[in-house]
Amino acid sequence: MAKPEPIASIIGRQLASLGIAKKVKQASVEHLWPDLVGPEIAGHTRVLKIDAGRLFVVVDSPVWRQELLFQKDVFIARINEELAEELVSDIMFTGP
Repeated sequence: MAKPEPIASIIGRQLASLGIAKKVKQASVEHLWPDLVGPEIAGHTRVLKIDAGRLFVVVDSPVWRQELLFQKDVFIARINEELAEELVSDIMFTGP
């Protein structure tokens, strides 16, 4: 008797066969963002989209935007590590 296959494997294979596995991972960044950056930063930011490896994040003030620019390499590493794939190559902080 064959051992049951985990549902995650089945879903992953189906997403890959549809050619949308990467898009699904990219979409998960919005939900992961607060856990990856912490509640204080999450309270001042909002993920807008990912396009061509660039993550666009809206920031509520120029002061926060400047502060986050210093930390963006750390955020990129955390995101890519969490998703086990190099999905984000740059972060563009936008806002006032």
